[in-house]
Amino acid sequence: MSDEGVFPLARAELIALFLESMIFGAFTVLYSIAIWILLYRERIRGKSRLNRMLFGTTTIMWILSVSHLGIDVARAIQGFVVWGGTPGGTEAFYSKISDPTEVAKNVVYITMTLVADSFVTYRLYVVWNRVWWILIVPSVLLLGTAVAGYGACVEIGLATNGKAIFADNLQPWIRAFFSLSLTTNLLATLLIAARIMWSNRRVKKFRTTGAAAGSNWEVVETLIQSAAIYSAALASLLGTYLAGSNAQYICVDILQPLIGVVFTLIIIRVGLGYTMNDSVSGGGGGGAVLSDRTQLQTIGGHAYPLQPVAINVSVSRTNDRNSFEAYDRKNGRVVDDVESGKAPSE
Repeated sequence: MSDEGVFPLARAELIALFLESMIFGAFTVLYSIAIWILLYRERIRGKSRLNRMLFGTTTIMWILSVSHLGIDVARAIQGFVVWGGTPGGTEAFYSKISDPTEVAKNVVYITMTLVADSFVTYRLYVVWNRVWWILIVPSVLLLGTAVAGYGACVEIGLATNGKAIFADNLQPWIRAFFSLSLTTNLLATLLIAARIMWSNRRVKKFRTTGAAAGSNWEVVETLIQSAAIYSAALASLLGTYLAGSNAQYICVDILQPLIGVVFTLIIIRVGLGYTMNDSVSGGGGGGAVLSDRTQLQTIGGHAYPLQPVAINVSVSRTNDRNSFEAYDRKNGRVVDDVESGKAPSE
């Protein structure tokens, strides 16, 4: 039995729209929190180029997700309302992949993927101290992803057969796009994590006793978890497509807002460490904890011992004896000269 009989295309599109709407709602909430964190840090720490790039990238992702969801809603109205009045009309509408709305939503998805992959590549460049040679392989992969993705959109627009999404002439483009995007993300994430752990290992010998040896591990853990979420979703999409299942339509639609969710989660996870530290630091010295030997400064949830500092204080004192004696004579008082050890009569 064909997959159309087991899992009809119209049912897959309806489930995809429902799941995409839910994930987009989560993305909107996370987007709002991420923007608040970026604006808060800009107000506390001043403007920075990275904050502006994060703000712009996150906003572009949200706009692309809104566009993708809007196209899906318009297609649902067209397929289930306009075409749904005739037998098999909904299936016929969704099977026509060369429809301009179908091509447009694929272009939006490809653009979303490229925006995310581009920022991952830029993050890799920054973490590796802006050395140009680290960008060679990721840039080639990113360029290949763009060519394969937009090439697939062109092939979809020229398709005439309803099942052309699984056609032999289209499969190489789609396989290449998914594979290159997955490779780009995995490679960049592994290189970023390796660089952070290597830097952490280098500075380990300069830490004092009691310092947190894994102070950067939370950042590495966040990056790995985020990459795992995206990679699992992308691998599911690739697997369902290779299997010729209509479930690939569900994976495509939920992956669009999921990219934004993963991106904003990194901003929130890392950004909350700074904002909480700023709040504690401004709350009357609550960020310091005293131990038996050292004072610990809490930064981003980690305690770093502060080295003891020796302070030498010099005190200079000048006594105006004539003023004191004139004051004593004025008040009829006679006092001993304590400093000289002599009495006034002496």
